[in-house]
Amino acid sequence: MKKGDIFLIILLLIAAVLWFGKDVFWVDSAHKQAVIIVDGQVYATLPLSSSKERSEIPVKLPGNNYVHIISEKDQIWVENSSCPDKVCVKTGKIAKAGQSVVCLPNKTIVYIEGSEKQEVDDISF
Repeated sequence: MKKGDIFLIILLLIAAVLWFGKDVFWVDSAHKQAVIIVDGQVYATLPLSSSKERSEIPVKLPGNNYVHIISEKDQIWVENSSCPDKVCVKTGKIAKAGQSVVCLPNKTIVYIEGSEKQEVDDISF
């Protein structure tokens, strides 16, 4: 290996760390809120802030069906649901405007809306 190869490898490693760490270093400060829609109707609207308060939103649905939603820090996610495949639980935490979690069997949508400009995500780009 030559000196130029080592320099190029170090440069690429630094670029990779900065690219994947940009969400940690540049925290999103835009006003965001989570909207929960059940069966086409707005069920709740929650402001998402950087406070460490944990709020739990149990959504009771007809026929022993339920969706258990958790909001903490500036993230929201479905922790548990009565649907058979649990795709909404496997979606994980969402924190950026435009992201959503959908539970089709329970007709429940959780999405984040905010004042920030929506960008193409890293995977689509």
